[in-house]
Amino acid sequence: MDERQAYVDIVNRVFTHLDAATTDSAAEILRVPTSLYTDPALFELEKQTIFRQSPQFVCFSSDLPEPGSYTTFDDLGVPVLLTRDNTGTVNAFLNACTHRAARLKEGSGKTAALSCPYHAWGFDLKGQLRTVYEEQTFGTIDKSFYNLVRLPAQEKYGMVFVGLAPDVKVSIDEILGEMAPLFAAWNLGQAKVVGNHEWHLKTNWKLALDTFCEGYHFTPLHKATLGDVSIGNLSLVDYFGPDQRNHRVAFPNTSISKLREKPQASWGLEIFHEFQLVHFLYPNISMLVSPSAIEFFQLYPGKTVDEHMTRYRCYWRTQEGGAGWGVDDPQAHFEFVRDIVTKEDYWVSANVMKSLKGGLRSFSTFGRNEPALHNMHRAFARGVGRALEPAPLVKDGLY
Repeated sequence: MDERQAYVDIVNRVFTHLDAATTDSAAEILRVPTSLYTDPALFELEKQTIFRQSPQFVCFSSDLPEPGSYTTFDDLGVPVLLTRDNTGTVNAFLNACTHRAARLKEGSGKTAALSCPYHAWGFDLKGQLRTVYEEQTFGTIDKSFYNLVRLPAQEKYGMVFVGLAPDVKVSIDEILGEMAPLFAAWNLGQAKVVGNHEWHLKTNWKLALDTFCEGYHFTPLHKATLGDVSIGNLSLVDYFGPDQRNHRVAFPNTSISKLREKPQASWGLEIFHEFQLVHFLYPNISMLVSPSAIEFFQLYPGKTVDEHMTRYRCYWRTQEGGAGWGVDDPQAHFEFVRDIVTKEDYWVSANVMKSLKGGLRSFSTFGRNEPALHNMHRAFARGVGRALEPAPLVKDGLY
């Protein structure tokens, strides 16, 4: 996939829709049961299947910038430690000493080796046990049986994926499918963190994720912030990866029409500034890539069906030019996106959750103009071994 040609194809598809007053669409409307967001049993099944059995996109290469770098995460009940060893390879381990399971590291940083804070057992960055504190009194052990529990991990195209169990297959090329060449061209591993933010909300994780998957709401909800910048209710949706479970949504900017005034042969990579590319990577990632920034959202289920946590990290890329939406300073851009999600997207998501918890509405409706939602929720259903059956059309409540 040639990078320039990929962008040219996007612009031409947008122009076709603009001329016809259309958008990429599903074949028909899909009604889904609201229990998708409120059923505690389904919620627990999702955690054990969708999350535990799927590779997790945990960070970018720049989060482990040099040999000795490490980072940790514990968002799904499995404490994980990532290291970059002296050969430059990324390793993932259960973040637990093999003596008596004490946690080895917290947060992120740099270290020459790993030492357990409990009894000072020492491991190298490849997870091999090297030293046992006061071994002459502890007793003799075969150290090869006490290496750290290794988890599958792969680093490619500047991204790091990890499996939360030793038998989880991690293949970034398989995850990205035909989109892989474009990800390779972006050199995402060189991006640097600008800011971090976490939301802990009374909202189901899938309900929060829905807000990233369609542009139907842009004009009504984002009128004061993005209304002059983004074209509402027009998007291009492409599916990729295993079973086409992942998707990319292209949201065009209002300025894209100026390209009609230039010969197509003169269009270069700069036309990437005329649209936003939002990727859903199964099961819980929304990632917007623009010429100068990456908006990286990780959504995790909370303790109960109506709770979730979103972690947002904004990364600034090395290319010149603004990140879009008229905000070009990295810190100001991060705060702009954070505030839109807080005050608009997640404000409405929390309100929807309150309504659904009342149990008075049996179904929600995905329009034909929201095809990514159709595809994503069918993927979630397959992930728990079910089919997404359309909800019956009934008159809820009293009329």
